[in-house]
Amino acid sequence: MVGNNILIRPAKEEDVAALASLMNELGYPTTVAEMQARYNGLQHHPDYATWIAVCNNQVAGMIGLVRNIYYEKNGIYISVGALVVYKAYRKLGLGKALLQKATDWAIELGAGHILLNSGNRDERKEAHAFYQHLGFEPKTTGFVKTLNLYP
Repeated sequence: MVGNNILIRPAKEEDVAALASLMNELGYPTTVAEMQARYNGLQHHPDYATWIAVCNNQVAGMIGLVRNIYYEKNGIYISVGALVVYKAYRKLGLGKALLQKATDWAIELGAGHILLNSGNRDERKEAHAFYQHLGFEPKTTGFVKTLNLYP
């Protein structure tokens, strides 16, 4: 329990529908069947971790993390693959609690950094300010090449 009736716990099989809904909230249309397939691949992979934020007994957010190995130096780092809190639950401390869980996992694994990418869209400005408030620094510019392998 984190406070304010907030609990951060590992994702479970019964969370798949909520995870699909959260991906939609994040702006990535996802069916429950698609999320089930993704979850099946993630749940037992040792380099992936998914945590759920529960507020007042309702799934309210999630964070998906990936352990990575540096190419450019020794050690490992954690990347945030997905982070989302339902709009109705924002500003209650859930995002902060989820990022603290990422920090705790990174420390437990001996990771040197936590990498978090966020889109350069106007609607992300508030999120960017939130990340900076929690100690994340804007450091890189990301590029994406779409290969259109998946419908």
